[in-house]
Amino acid sequence: DGLVLVDELPLERYLLGLNEVPVTWPEEALKAQAVAARTFAVYTLNEPKRPEAAAYGFDICATDQCQVFSGADVVNLPDGRRWTEAVAATAGQVVLYQGTPIFARYHSTSGGRTLSNSEAFPGERDYPYLQPVSSTTEQESPLYRWRVEFRLRDLQAILERAGWWGPSFGRLRIVRTAARPDDQAINAEVSFEGTRDGVIRTAEELRDVVRTLAPALFPGRYPSAADTTSGVLPETFPSHRVTITTARGIVRVLGRGWGHGTGMSQWGAHGLAQQGASYTDILGHYYAGTTVGSSPQPNVVRVGVGWSLPSATASGDFEIVDGAGRTLVRRALGTWGFSFNGADAVSIAPPRGYGLPLRVGIVNSPPAVEVGSSTFLTVALSRPARVQPLTSAPAPRERYPARVEEAGRQRIPWLAPLEPGRYRVVVRASTGAAIKRSKPVEILVRDPEQGVMVGPPLRPPPPGTTGAAGWLRIFAPVFLGLVTVAAFWVAAKIER
Repeated sequence: DGLVLVDELPLERYLLGLNEVPVTWPEEALKAQAVAARTFAVYTLNEPKRPEAAAYGFDICATDQCQVFSGADVVNLPDGRRWTEAVAATAGQVVLYQGTPIFARYHSTSGGRTLSNSEAFPGERDYPYLQPVSSTTEQESPLYRWRVEFRLRDLQAILERAGWWGPSFGRLRIVRTAARPDDQAINAEVSFEGTRDGVIRTAEELRDVVRTLAPALFPGRYPSAADTTSGVLPETFPSHRVTITTARGIVRVLGRGWGHGTGMSQWGAHGLAQQGASYTDILGHYYAGTTVGSSPQPNVVRVGVGWSLPSATASGDFEIVDGAGRTLVRRALGTWGFSFNGADAVSIAPPRGYGLPLRVGIVNSPPAVEVGSSTFLTVALSRPARVQPLTSAPAPRERYPARVEEAGRQRIPWLAPLEPGRYRVVVRASTGAAIKRSKPVEILVRDPEQGVMVGPPLRPPPPGTTGAAGWLRIFAPVFLGLVTVAAFWVAAKIER
């Protein structure tokens, strides 16, 4: 039914690609997230596979249904090294209950109190370590409290599209949640009352319907603008912990938290870390009765990035192998397209320029830059290749790593040396089998504190331009010109 994309990589590298919390968060909160995520992965790989994983041949999905995986984009963020350090500092550590890795569920914001597993997921069993605990350090979360308002006619249209409401019910008049003695409003029953009849559903059922249908039917209104620092709610109903009332044709939903609400609150971990808690303290608070330790772990994780896809692209430097293990393209550079062509058939579209002879040239470069500054060279490539700028003496700076560029004109970064002077710069391009270099360009590197600096010449002076003969050769034309002007001046004086 389409293409399947699977990223197969070691467990610790998989963790580096998770995009669950901002990499700018406190160090101990990042460590707690790293251990919880590692534990969730280990637990998932030890359990029977979910239906889509079993059907398509992977271990864990890349969405919020499992753990949000964005790959190398995470560690390439400006502060990505902080997440790298958190993963490395906790390498191999997992949360254990009686010596076994736990089902380490976590969520964004509980709203002040986490839930048991059965409260968050009705019909599922409870776990001794997924029990309600206070979470009073979440107030910085933009979704600690939130509000959504619906027009009655909008909500009726959503219910009709969901198949919950029909002509026999009449016009929707009132929507409200049933009162609960604990005042927690956890997945409460929601009553929809019409002029002739009504229906009752749970808050979680309503959340599932409106999170999809509200933006589809009314994209300009939902998800709503929110009275939070986030500006707009991430989804129409961020959680099922809601209280619903109706007045003057408006259905008002007051909610708290974001996510299912059981296990570790990520914003709660953030707040605890700010108060000085260690990552083991944070994990012990949200997973009652557990310890942090080591456990056997898989060497490889197969991440389901996508499935049932009509097409996909892959960019970089890779190898293409068919189902029989035969190498089709040993060095696939650039962006390649893959399309589903029916059972057992995939069509492959190579990038522009693939198969052409390799040529590279610098078509634009700055004539002068300041020492240590960053600039760009414009390079023309006949085909996709790995390119790298190379700088001549007298003081080359550290080399840029080679990077894959597409055919055509591309801008590549160049870092000026720290010493002033004139430098010769070339661009090296390679496709594996072929290696070419561009013609050199000269760039003047100036020290702004010393004014305009004319660097040492890159080429030796031509023969005869040094010594007495050289000076005579340089100044003879100037001397003869002055003599001629003087002669004309004297002649004019005599004539007068």
